[in-house]
Amino acid sequence: MSKITFLGGGSFGSALAVLLAEKNNIVSIYDRNENVVNEINIKRTNEKYMKNSIIPDGVTAFNNIEEAIDGADYIVLSIPSHVIRSMCQKLKNKISKDIPIISIAKGIEENSDKRLSIVIEEELDNPVVILSGPSHAEEVIMKLPTTIVSTSKNMKYATDVQDLFMTSYFRVYTNEDLIGVEVGGAVKNVIALAAGVIDGLGYGDNTKAALLTRGMKEIARVGVALGGREETFYGLTVIQRLLF
Repeated sequence: MSKITFLGGGSFGSALAVLLAEKNNIVSIYDRNENVVNEINIKRTNEKYMKNSIIPDGVTAFNNIEEAIDGADYIVLSIPSHVIRSMCQKLKNKISKDIPIISIAKGIEENSDKRLSIVIEEELDNPVVILSGPSHAEEVIMKLPTTIVSTSKNMKYATDVQDLFMTSYFRVYTNEDLIGVEVGGAVKNVIALAAGVIDGLGYGDNTKAALLTRGMKEIARVGVALGGREETFYGLTVIQRLLF
């Protein structure tokens, strides 16, 4: 049994909080929205982000970040990429340096163009683990088979997080290519948006197939140029998420 704190009560964070609570862990959720916090604690629901889902008693929500992180063994950043740095700054001098920081955010920091693991490391001295992969929150709640990747500079922590989240329906793989996993998770969104444009324009499967195949090649080239491994971009981090 571990105590895990989620900073952010959005859809994917809430889904993972439920998963961990059902594994008999103690789970805290910090959220700025008092209505979300009260709904979780009183009604055991979070209708804003998870429709028709019951949140188990092992999950407690807080408006106060210091109360939420008290006694935590792991801290999960379940917030958008543009607020990762400011959230880490709030954690300074409030947590032990041996607590792993798990990021489920995807993207690149605005203005600096830095990967999120670098942003976290610039603000905190804690181990950083990145979780990334093709996963819709509502399907995790429904216990549909899902796969995801855990990576870190120190793979001991990636393996620990793999064990923490692994269930019969939520499969966690490890990948030593931290750069590739982060870059792939961020830049694949460009192709995903373009696929939406193709649908909007009324183009067909031929056009989308061209976009995906050529887009994958471009993603791999960018990723390798930034220090990632080419094979990473043909796995869970990118290709399955594009097809997803």
